[in-house]
Amino acid sequence: MTPVLAGHAVLPAVAALLCAVFAVLLLRQWRARRRPYQLVWAAGMLFYGAAAGADAFGQTFGWTEPGYRLWYLAGAIAAAAWLGLGEVYLLRSAGFNELVALGVFAGSIPAIVRGGRYLGAHEDALAGAAVTLGICGIVAAALLALISWERPAWFGHATAAVVIAGTVYAAFHVLTAPIDAAQMLDPETGVPHGAAFPESVRLLTPMFNIGGALALFSGAAFSGWQFWRRGASPERLISTGLIVLGAFFPSLTGSLNRFGITDVFYWGELLGVLLILAGFLASSEVFGRRRRPAEAPAAARHVVA
Repeated sequence: MTPVLAGHAVLPAVAALLCAVFAVLLLRQWRARRRPYQLVWAAGMLFYGAAAGADAFGQTFGWTEPGYRLWYLAGAIAAAAWLGLGEVYLLRSAGFNELVALGVFAGSIPAIVRGGRYLGAHEDALAGAAVTLGICGIVAAALLALISWERPAWFGHATAAVVIAGTVYAAFHVLTAPIDAAQMLDPETGVPHGAAFPESVRLLTPMFNIGGALALFSGAAFSGWQFWRRGASPERLISTGLIVLGAFFPSLTGSLNRFGITDVFYWGELLGVLLILAGFLASSEVFGRRRRPAEAPAAARHVVA
């Protein structure tokens, strides 16, 4: 493929660099404190950065099938799910666990709806695949809800098992599915979208993005509400507010990308990581450690990233 103007690569390149910096900060925290959410968030930011980096590379040197597959797997599938999983390990709240199970359920509904449409169009193979995916997601949501009620201490690991299994399943299909190279980029904006993959692969993305984005968004909102109710320090409220916005913008522009509105995609990608990083830097762990070293461990549990 012929290279696209390198100017298109600036925003995703900056996003990839910020993701790498953020992942390093999180890994440093994990080495010091060994909290699971720090390691999982680092993985999520690495996925986010890999997608942005593949995008920047493709826009600069031309898109190839391996780069396109990496962009889709890391960005459209894995990043939101792993960042949401980090929020699960952070909060460990019964109420939030139920919201996560509800998010997994919500992410399964588009597959069921599409299955009905395909069945009406007599596309039986696609209908079967869509309904099967939707049912698997609903079963996973039901199991997570049951675990949240009966064995809440297991909920983080159970959610991790669902995310890992789903990521492996999605990776197999993304890496082996045929690609229509002519459909990799939006012909008007030059921004990549998922149209090059068959519909059987594109059915996977709502299950990961809706559940992951809802977990990240609702987790930050839930933390902010708790902090406000307790009269917590202002930086905690600022931090969680920034995380809420950071979860919202890439989810919005990613959804628009799926429906063919691609011209704002890069801004959502960059704003997402900028706001999440700003939320991390505004958190009480970063500033509190400078002002009140003795209180830092108590604040560590409430860092959002």
